Amino acid sequence: MKFGDYIIIEHKRYGDENARFVYKVIGCLKSNSYVDIPVEGLEEEKLHSEIVEVVACICCGINERDVYRFKKSDVKKNVYIIEGGK
Repeated sequence: MKFGDYIIIEHKRYGDENARFVYKVIGCLKSNSYVDIPVEGLEEEKLHSEIVEVVACICCGINERDVYRFKKSDVKKNVYIIEGGK
């Protein structure tokens, strides 16, 4: 994953199917502080016991000011957006 890639992040909704939001990758790094997926409410980054590769992202169209970090192995590229909807 690299700058400009789009990913889908699942957000937990109670009483209904989970929502999925599009995020844009703005960087990759290693850290032990990231948000677990599926995201619950306004969850913030938590400290974990191991340092892993994470992606720094912004949520497209919702809040593009805040940067969130997610564990790289938990996210997938959104191929539909990358390939222009083919």
